[in-house]
Amino acid sequence: MFFVKLASSLLTEVAEQMHDNMNHSTQKSIKRLSVATLIIGGITLAYLYWEMIAQLWVDSYIYPLTWNPDIKGWQIFILAARFIGITALFILCCIFLYRTNKGLADGEIFPKSNISLIRWTALVAGLLAFVHSNYAAVVKGESQLTLDSNTILVPLIVLLFAGLYKMAYLAAQDSKLAI
Repeated sequence: MFFVKLASSLLTEVAEQMHDNMNHSTQKSIKRLSVATLIIGGITLAYLYWEMIAQLWVDSYIYPLTWNPDIKGWQIFILAARFIGITALFILCCIFLYRTNKGLADGEIFPKSNISLIRWTALVAGLLAFVHSNYAAVVKGESQLTLDSNTILVPLIVLLFAGLYKMAYLAAQDSKLAI
Protein backbone atom coordinates (compact mmCIF):
# COMPACT_ATOMS: atom_id res chain seq x y z
CA MET A 1 0.00 0.00 0.00
CA PHE A 2 2.82 2.38 0.87
CA PHE A 3 4.44 1.68 -2.49
CA VAL A 4 1.22 2.54 -4.35
CA LYS A 5 0.90 5.84 -2.48
CA LEU A 6 4.54 6.69 -3.16
CA ALA A 7 4.20 5.86 -6.86
CA SER A 8 0.98 7.86 -7.07
CA SER A 9 2.53 10.93 -5.45
CA LEU A 10 5.61 10.67 -7.70
CA LEU A 11 3.43 10.42 -10.80
CA THR A 12 1.41 13.43 -9.63
CA GLU A 13 4.61 15.44 -9.08
CA VAL A 14 5.97 14.46 -12.50
CA ALA A 15 2.66 15.36 -14.17
CA GLU A 16 2.56 18.75 -12.41
CA GLN A 17 6.18 19.42 -13.32
CA MET A 18 5.50 18.53 -16.97
CA HIS A 19 2.44 20.80 -16.91
CA ASP A 20 4.50 23.65 -15.41
CA ASN A 21 7.26 23.13 -17.99
CA MET A 22 4.71 23.16 -20.79
CA ASN A 23 3.13 26.32 -19.43
CA HIS A 24 6.57 27.88 -19.05
CA SER A 25 7.53 27.06 -22.65
CA THR A 26 4.17 28.36 -23.89
CA GLN A 27 4.64 31.59 -21.93
CA LYS A 28 8.15 31.93 -23.33
CA SER A 29 6.89 31.42 -26.89
CA ILE A 30 4.12 33.95 -26.45
CA LYS A 31 6.55 36.47 -24.96
CA ARG A 32 8.89 36.05 -27.92
CA LEU A 33 6.01 36.42 -30.35
CA SER A 34 4.84 39.51 -28.45
CA VAL A 35 8.29 41.09 -28.66
CA ALA A 36 8.51 40.32 -32.39
CA THR A 37 5.05 41.81 -32.93
CA LEU A 38 5.99 44.97 -31.05
CA ILE A 39 9.24 45.34 -32.98
CA ILE A 40 7.54 44.92 -36.36
CA GLY A 41 4.69 47.19 -35.26
CA GLY A 42 7.15 49.81 -34.02
CA ILE A 43 9.06 49.76 -37.32
CA THR A 44 5.80 50.08 -39.25
CA LEU A 45 4.68 52.94 -37.00
CA ALA A 46 8.00 54.73 -37.48
CA TYR A 47 7.75 54.30 -41.26
CA LEU A 48 4.20 55.68 -41.38
CA TYR A 49 5.25 58.65 -39.24
CA TRP A 50 8.21 59.26 -41.53
CA GLU A 51 5.97 59.04 -44.61
CA MET A 52 3.49 61.55 -43.20
CA ILE A 53 6.21 63.97 -42.10
CA ALA A 54 7.92 63.69 -45.49
CA GLN A 55 4.63 64.33 -47.30
CA LEU A 56 4.01 67.40 -45.21
CA TRP A 57 7.43 69.05 -45.17
CA VAL A 58 9.71 67.51 -47.81
CA ASP A 59 8.99 68.95 -51.27
CA SER A 60 11.11 66.37 -53.10
CA TYR A 61 9.16 63.43 -51.62
CA ILE A 62 7.63 61.03 -54.17
CA TYR A 63 4.05 61.98 -53.27
CA PRO A 64 4.13 65.39 -51.56
CA LEU A 65 0.97 66.75 -50.03
CA THR A 66 -0.90 69.22 -52.21
CA TRP A 67 -2.89 71.65 -50.11
CA ASN A 68 -6.28 72.57 -51.52
CA PRO A 69 -7.78 75.67 -49.85
CA ASP A 70 -11.32 74.45 -50.54
CA ILE A 71 -10.88 71.21 -48.56
CA LYS A 72 -8.11 72.15 -46.15
CA GLY A 73 -10.23 71.20 -43.11
CA TRP A 74 -10.94 67.79 -44.62
CA GLN A 75 -7.26 67.28 -45.37
CA ILE A 76 -6.28 68.19 -41.81
CA PHE A 77 -8.96 65.86 -40.43
CA ILE A 78 -7.75 62.89 -42.50
CA LEU A 79 -4.08 63.55 -41.69
CA ALA A 80 -4.79 63.93 -37.97
CA ALA A 81 -7.07 60.88 -37.94
CA ARG A 82 -4.35 58.81 -39.62
CA PHE A 83 -1.71 59.95 -37.13
CA ILE A 84 -3.95 59.44 -34.11
CA GLY A 85 -5.43 56.19 -35.46
CA ILE A 86 -2.16 54.40 -36.13
CA THR A 87 -0.81 55.58 -32.78
CA ALA A 88 -3.95 54.39 -30.96
CA LEU A 89 -3.87 51.04 -32.78
CA PHE A 90 -0.24 50.48 -31.77
CA ILE A 91 -0.99 51.43 -28.15
CA LEU A 92 -4.01 49.09 -28.06
CA CYS A 93 -1.82 46.30 -29.43
CA CYS A 94 0.78 46.96 -26.73
CA ILE A 95 -1.88 46.89 -24.02
CA PHE A 96 -3.37 43.67 -25.42
CA LEU A 97 0.01 41.94 -25.47
CA TYR A 98 0.86 43.17 -21.97
CA ARG A 99 -2.45 41.96 -20.53
CA THR A 100 -2.13 38.62 -22.32
CA ASN A 101 1.40 38.00 -21.01
CA LYS A 102 0.44 39.17 -17.51
CA GLY A 103 -2.62 36.92 -17.58
CA LEU A 104 -0.55 33.93 -18.62
CA ALA A 105 1.88 34.61 -15.79
CA ASP A 106 -1.07 34.73 -13.38
CA GLY A 107 -2.53 31.50 -14.81
CA GLU A 108 -5.34 33.17 -16.75
CA ILE A 109 -5.36 32.25 -20.43
CA PHE A 110 -7.90 34.83 -21.63
CA PRO A 111 -8.02 38.00 -19.50
CA LYS A 112 -11.53 39.45 -19.47
CA SER A 113 -10.24 43.01 -19.86
CA ASN A 114 -9.05 42.19 -23.39
CA ILE A 115 -12.64 41.78 -24.61
CA SER A 116 -13.43 45.48 -24.35
CA LEU A 117 -9.96 46.30 -25.68
CA ILE A 118 -10.65 44.30 -28.84
CA ARG A 119 -13.98 46.11 -29.25
CA TRP A 120 -12.22 49.48 -29.02
CA THR A 121 -9.74 48.18 -31.57
CA ALA A 122 -12.66 47.52 -33.94
CA LEU A 123 -13.66 51.18 -33.69
CA VAL A 124 -10.10 52.36 -34.37
CA ALA A 125 -9.72 49.87 -37.23
CA GLY A 126 -12.92 51.19 -38.80
CA LEU A 127 -11.67 54.76 -38.55
CA LEU A 128 -8.32 53.76 -40.07
CA ALA A 129 -10.03 51.89 -42.93
CA PHE A 130 -12.08 55.01 -43.68
CA VAL A 131 -8.98 57.21 -43.52
CA HIS A 132 -7.03 54.80 -45.73
CA SER A 133 -9.71 54.88 -48.41
CA ASN A 134 -9.57 58.70 -48.50
CA TYR A 135 -5.86 59.27 -47.86
CA ALA A 136 -4.61 59.17 -51.48
CA ALA A 137 -7.18 61.75 -52.62
CA VAL A 138 -6.36 64.01 -49.67
CA VAL A 139 -2.63 63.86 -50.45
CA LYS A 140 -3.33 64.82 -54.07
CA GLY A 141 -5.64 67.65 -52.95
CA GLU A 142 -8.68 66.16 -54.65
CA SER A 143 -12.15 66.85 -53.35
CA GLN A 144 -13.71 63.41 -53.08
CA LEU A 145 -15.14 61.26 -50.32
CA THR A 146 -14.67 57.51 -50.66
CA LEU A 147 -16.40 54.87 -48.62
CA ASP A 148 -15.32 51.35 -49.51
CA SER A 149 -16.30 47.95 -48.18
CA ASN A 150 -13.26 47.74 -45.87
CA THR A 151 -14.65 50.59 -43.79
CA ILE A 152 -17.46 48.30 -42.68
CA LEU A 153 -15.89 44.86 -43.18
CA VAL A 154 -12.71 45.39 -41.09
CA PRO A 155 -14.52 46.48 -37.89
CA LEU A 156 -17.02 43.63 -38.28
CA ILE A 157 -14.19 41.10 -38.54
CA VAL A 158 -12.48 42.56 -35.46
CA LEU A 159 -15.81 42.47 -33.59
CA LEU A 160 -16.16 38.83 -34.64
CA PHE A 161 -12.78 38.14 -33.04
CA ALA A 162 -13.93 39.98 -29.92
CA GLY A 163 -16.93 37.65 -29.76
CA LEU A 164 -14.72 34.59 -30.25
CA TYR A 165 -12.36 35.84 -27.56
CA LYS A 166 -15.33 36.30 -25.20
CA MET A 167 -16.48 32.75 -25.90
CA ALA A 168 -12.96 31.46 -25.18
CA TYR A 169 -12.91 33.45 -21.93
CA LEU A 170 -16.27 31.98 -20.87
CA ALA A 171 -15.11 28.45 -21.80
CA ALA A 172 -11.95 28.94 -19.72
CA GLN A 173 -14.09 30.13 -16.77
CA ASP A 174 -16.36 27.08 -17.11
CA SER A 175 -13.29 24.85 -17.23
CA LYS A 176 -11.97 26.38 -14.00
CA LEU A 177 -15.33 25.85 -12.28
CA ALA A 178 -15.46 22.23 -13.44
CA ILE A 179 -12.08 21.50 -11.88
